[in-house]
Amino acid sequence: MDKINIIKDNYTLKDFCDKCLKEKVLAIDTEFIRENTYYPILCLVQIASENFSAIIDPLSDIEMEPVWELLFNKKILKVFHAGRQDIEIIFNLTGKIPEPIYDTQVAGMFCGLGDQVSYDVLVNKFLGLSLTKENQFSNWLLRPLTKSQLKYALLDVECLIKVFPLIKKTIKENKREEWVEKEIRYLTNKELYYTKPNEVWQRIKIKNPKRDVLNTLKFLAEWREIECKKKNVPRNRLIRNEILISLSKLKPQNILSIKKVRGIPKTLSDGDLNKILGVIKTSQNIDIDKWPKIPKYSKKLNINKESLDLLKILLSYCSQQSGLAEKLIADADELRLILNDQKEDLKVFNGWRNEIFGKFVNLLLKGKIAFTIKDNKIIKIEI
Repeated sequence: MDKINIIKDNYTLKDFCDKCLKEKVLAIDTEFIRENTYYPILCLVQIASENFSAIIDPLSDIEMEPVWELLFNKKILKVFHAGRQDIEIIFNLTGKIPEPIYDTQVAGMFCGLGDQVSYDVLVNKFLGLSLTKENQFSNWLLRPLTKSQLKYALLDVECLIKVFPLIKKTIKENKREEWVEKEIRYLTNKELYYTKPNEVWQRIKIKNPKRDVLNTLKFLAEWREIECKKKNVPRNRLIRNEILISLSKLKPQNILSIKKVRGIPKTLSDGDLNKILGVIKTSQNIDIDKWPKIPKYSKKLNINKESLDLLKILLSYCSQQSGLAEKLIADADELRLILNDQKEDLKVFNGWRNEIFGKFVNLLLKGKIAFTIKDNKIIKIEI
């Protein structure tokens, strides 16, 4: 680690990538900044094999094409940890997704390490090392980078390439390879990384929504998404979700009315406000049959608290027996939908989740299993 290989020229980059092409497995990590922009700015790419590693500086005067070719090479397995954001950046820059991939955070969820196991916990578990977080929130845009920053960045992939065979062995011993593969496959779906402006409203949480409010919110959220992409600014930097909700409820008819809405950014020009008025007017001309339906997760369900508590006990029991985090198996919204007899399309009744939890839910609802306490522990009994 004394001499850190940071690549800033095309010749060295090509030489390094040519070496990488001979490998079967590579660990990949990135450093990026996204606080002030819509699209994250790629600041570093770190790559490691079992025998060598390097940091690539995309902000220097180099062509990144050899790196992309490496990441899209189907003969090389690319190992990430919590790789969704790394893959999103690569997809934004290239329109492609690296394949094949392996995500150690996903694998860690099947090793009893929780639903979103951190990298330092994973490294400590498998390598017995404690990683420093000193440079975790560095400004990776600043140049030159310090030796401490470079060490931190490189150590991530050098440890990751060592963790990979160990965690893969654990998964194989637990016979959960197929489960992990299915969860990782989800990360290769382009739909995950492509934001459709007319669907952004679905991510905005709103209490007790009404269809007319959702209809206006849909149009306002679409307008904001397009503007943010155009200006390359974060959504909340332009206008926050709660303000969009207020506008959707109030439906102001003029600029003065908009300016009276609490929290309206002063940075919005009269031109922006006129666009907002136009969007609201357009939404009001939409036929009621085309208004969004209230999402089932938003509907207030009349659920018996004791029944919900019983399902939570079953979830806790299944979590302990499988070593998988409760949140990975099911969440409270899904439990409520189960009790409301809205089981269709729920993940808990498909694949490994059904094996771990779903099939026992059905048995419980049919009165075929119950619980007792033995040695201060909850025990499932069949009836």
